Amino acid sequence: MNEMNTALNELVQAIKDGQEYKRYQLVREELHKEPELERKVHEFRKKNFQIQNSGNVNLFDEVDRLEQENTELRRKPIVEEYLSAELAFCRIVQRVNWILIEQLDFDLGFGNE
Repeated sequence: MNEMNTALNELVQAIKDGQEYKRYQLVREELHKEPELERKVHEFRKKNFQIQNSGNVNLFDEVDRLEQENTELRRKPIVEEYLSAELAFCRIVQRVNWILIEQLDFDLGFGNE
């Protein structure tokens, strides 16, 4: 267990040292300086998350509607930069998760459906 904890700590540090995480933290700090804008961004992200995780909607239409409703918000450079940095960081986390699942013998039980 100690060896695994050491490896996990090294992985966390490697992620923190990566440009994606550093960029995300920097842009997040900039957005945080504008509380009202930050609130709107988080509301947009919340709605997007809910759409992505809802099984009862036409995903393409709902995402398109959300994008259209938030055109003005998305035109602000800090907003686009934040969302882009967040996406890049999330892809790192996704990649770590997928590598773990692929490299370990973990049967989801429904992966081939």
